[in-house]
Amino acid sequence: MPLWRQQLTKSLHQTRNTPESRYFQLATCDANGLPQCRTVVYRGITDGHALEVISDTRTSKYQEISQQQGVQVCWYFAKTREQYRFTAKADIITTDEDARRVASHWQKLSDAGKKQFLWGEPDTRRDPTLPLLAEGDFNEVPAHFCLLNLTVKAVDYLSLRGNPQIREKHIKDASGEWVVNSVVP
Repeated sequence: MPLWRQQLTKSLHQTRNTPESRYFQLATCDANGLPQCRTVVYRGITDGHALEVISDTRTSKYQEISQQQGVQVCWYFAKTREQYRFTAKADIITTDEDARRVASHWQKLSDAGKKQFLWGEPDTRRDPTLPLLAEGDFNEVPAHFCLLNLTVKAVDYLSLRGNPQIREKHIKDASGEWVVNSVVP
């Protein structure tokens, strides 16, 4: 297991009781090349070192990743004062590609989480005086529900504890092995 993955596992364990540790920022690029950053919920990590996030094929995030798979993740753990910046390749996994895996993520969601995918088209106008109503069956995976598989290509790790702080760059060498270089913070 790469060192960065061991460190991340430790960070997640040390912050398991802090809800904010489950969220990180995901940056994509829009059609004009402008960065678009949003907070997403961490849903797991694969054996192949890919961060998992759920999404909706009707969003701008989906459109941006469809055009440019290169993304950046920034994840800060306040309790341990650590920051991870991941350079990753985003793959969109729909029920057409892997119905079992997508359904597994759908079934792990609470009813409140499922409702968010059944309220209607994201980013369309709504009447704020009316409640949002979920339309659909909670037991069926909506066609627009998808999984983002963020395969980590490089990691910039920063620990703000102590003086001097610790900063490491983790990259794969030509043989595919992870190499760590300590750098000046």
